[in-house]
Amino acid sequence: MKTKLLLSTVLVGMLTTASLLLPSCGSTSDNEETGQQVGDVMASVDESGGSSGSLAMVPAESIRKTFHRLSPADVAPTWFETLIEQEANATSCRLANTFASCTSNVITRTFGDCTVGGATFSGTVTLTFDDAASNSTCQMTTAGHSITRVPAFTVTGRRGATLTVSKTGTVGQKITKGSGSTFTFTNDGIRRVFTTAAGATTFDFTTATTSDITVTGTSRASRTMTGGTLRVTNNLTNVTCDYSPTAVTWVSTCNCATSGTWSGSCSDGKTTSLELTGCGSATLTTGSESESITFDRCEGA
Repeated sequence: MKTKLLLSTVLVGMLTTASLLLPSCGSTSDNEETGQQVGDVMASVDESGGSSGSLAMVPAESIRKTFHRLSPADVAPTWFETLIEQEANATSCRLANTFASCTSNVITRTFGDCTVGGATFSGTVTLTFDDAASNSTCQMTTAGHSITRVPAFTVTGRRGATLTVSKTGTVGQKITKGSGSTFTFTNDGIRRVFTTAAGATTFDFTTATTSDITVTGTSRASRTMTGGTLRVTNNLTNVTCDYSPTAVTWVSTCNCATSGTWSGSCSDGKTTSLELTGCGSATLTTGSESESITFDRCEGA
């Protein structure tokens, strides 16, 4: 009897180990991916910094969450890399994933083909300041000054899946200072596309504002978003969802808002809402369906 039990235990252990080694297929829903785009916008606003241009850094590792959901084998390290290479690669990408100093009112983050867990990051994120200052100090201190954020990068997994982020409009994402601690956020088109190694497009979304969103506060601890409209377009289905923020509020320890609601309607006749429940978490309701989601781009600090 003991021999049989021992054999059964060994077989279960072998099968469990084998299942961990096999590549798995990610799964997601159109509703969740629509919600993920709102998380990306919140993180992008945070990345643009406050009135002084101080930048809130988000590590490149956060993008790995997208690959883990949709194509885990593209980022899962091999046994050898886990022991030898992973830390060196991660350190390399953290060093490359930093903003350079201000040059002629432009600050650029260059990824430089750095790697994290087998995923290669290439391209840039550029922040351009319109402060009209002769010394080009990359600051936003007077009404009318602005910061424009333009992402232009691709993440390629070890097996060839890609996540590409680019602007589709002429400007990108823009924060413009108003009076006091009030700002406006506009976006004339940011596109995010995930494609598998086989060439299948898993998601293809574009975000843009159809009316200005009001941002209040010069730092995370006091930042809120309210009013205006963010349109999320599913380019695969042509369904659009319009979200308006109500009391969407940050805390100092998270790069995304942690409370408040994004609510609105979609072109297919469904109502939709994202109730923020914590740092990187929300309850998404679309029509009669509700689900909990974790934003890829949101992280605590």
